[in-house]
Amino acid sequence: MTWAYQDKPEMTAALAEQYTVADNANNALVIPAGLAFAKAIGRKPDLVMSQKDKRHPSLLGTYLSAATIHSAIYRKPVTSAPAIAGISPDTAAFLHAVAWETVQEYYGSSR
Repeated sequence: MTWAYQDKPEMTAALAEQYTVADNANNALVIPAGLAFAKAIGRKPDLVMSQKDKRHPSLLGTYLSAATIHSAIYRKPVTSAPAIAGISPDTAAFLHAVAWETVQEYYGSSR
């Protein structure tokens, strides 16, 4: 699931809905990266999640997407991944927690 453009956060709900519809129609695994972006930005609006074009993920956005993918595929949170590329351990831990919480909320008890 993709994320809303930085300057169009209202896209989040529509994107999530359409990806979920496609998931249900095709028995596919949708990974809620877009919802994780929205949650992270909602909690820490100062994090730079997009590049200057406001469409593509920044380093932090890419890191959050990877943590969300890990949490969805392995059904567990990232707990031991090192902070990399200048991402502080505190920021990495925050992104891991957001990814895991988002995955749990999106899949609920059915996963």
